[in-house]
Amino acid sequence: MLALAALLLVAAVLAWVLLRSDAHQYRLVFSNASQLVKGDVVRIGGSPAGTVKSVDLSADDQAQVDIEVKDDYGPLHEGTTATIRAEGLTGVASRYIDVSPASETRPTLDDGALIRGDKTTSLVEIDQLFDTLDPKTRDGLAGLIKGSADWYDGKESAANASAQQIPKALAELDAVADEITSDSGIFEQFLVQTGDALGAVADHRDQLTSLVSNTRQTSAALASDTQSLSTALVNVPDALQSGSDAFVALRPALTDLRKLTDATEANTKNLEPFLKDLTPVLQEATPTIGQLRRMFAQPGAHNDLLDALKELPALGKLSDKAFPSGEKALKQSSPIFSFARPYVPDLVSWVRGYAGAGATYDANGHYIKTVPVFNAFTFTDDANGGKLTPRPAGERGTNPALTNGNLRRCPGASTPAAADRSNGFVDPGDLANVDCDPSESVRPTG
Repeated sequence: MLALAALLLVAAVLAWVLLRSDAHQYRLVFSNASQLVKGDVVRIGGSPAGTVKSVDLSADDQAQVDIEVKDDYGPLHEGTTATIRAEGLTGVASRYIDVSPASETRPTLDDGALIRGDKTTSLVEIDQLFDTLDPKTRDGLAGLIKGSADWYDGKESAANASAQQIPKALAELDAVADEITSDSGIFEQFLVQTGDALGAVADHRDQLTSLVSNTRQTSAALASDTQSLSTALVNVPDALQSGSDAFVALRPALTDLRKLTDATEANTKNLEPFLKDLTPVLQEATPTIGQLRRMFAQPGAHNDLLDALKELPALGKLSDKAFPSGEKALKQSSPIFSFARPYVPDLVSWVRGYAGAGATYDANGHYIKTVPVFNAFTFTDDANGGKLTPRPAGERGTNPALTNGNLRRCPGASTPAAADRSNGFVDPGDLANVDCDPSESVRPTG
């Protein structure tokens, strides 16, 4: 019996040695199998560590994947995660499971243990990504890819040369990132302020949209007149050089201006109440200034003071010629006006008498028709307006009050002379008329 028991013990040990597995089995749950198949590789740290034993569907419609991990990489511990990845772009269904073991300080997972979906990640297929895009975006992405292909067509060498510079550029970007994160406090403040700025931009998105729209219209206008833009760009260096020269010339003036500012700093403190009182005055003066602006600068030609000032030089040239002639004419006409001026009352008296003579009329017409025939009628004034009675032919023209040859009358002689003959105007000054004869005047009647 003792020998039989020993034999059975040896057989059991041999069976355990011969039949025991040197691998660990686990069951993983994924949201989808991502085209995994039986026999796909399980990797840990990039090295093959096991295989996929089966792919099934769980009761809750999840992908249930059984894997086997070699003993050299097991056992796994709680907290282990798994991700389905693609081997590369050469195969459509080249998939493997990338296992990230948890720390060995964590409890060990038993063989056949279940790693649930919160610890696993399925592969996102490219068609899944495209399905999230709307048709318009997909068409735009297709156009971008096709345009990129057209862009690099015939430029493959240049594209390869550019791609070789990408690692160096990334290394430089890594150095930049290190510089940015070297002072985390300042970087955090920068991020906070950037967030505030973006928030302010979002609050004014309508104005930003209008700005972008106006910028687009401005760009279109610039594109429609490339010749003018090219000319402007050609002139920019000269303009910048002129501006630089102007600033260099302005530099000494700035030094003097600083001295002036320092000297007037104490006095400018008293300007505050003055400026407060000046503000309403300026507000009230704004309409007046606007009217003055329209008076001085009105759109259009020949309608404001500015246009008048522009035309003054031409007018001045004409005046240089006209004024001397006018001055000469005035000097030559002064004696004429001096002679004629005292006779104005006589002229007015004549007009008044002529109007009175032409106002009376009868069936034969106005009486003025018979006035040139001196002393030919007798005028009788009555209630009916007056009456003309013909005089005998022998009495016509015999009125002793009528004389002829009076060609040198003095001013005022058109009215009947006073008894003292004082109404004959004879002035010894500038208005003197040495050719007039005071005796030639209308004699007083009666």
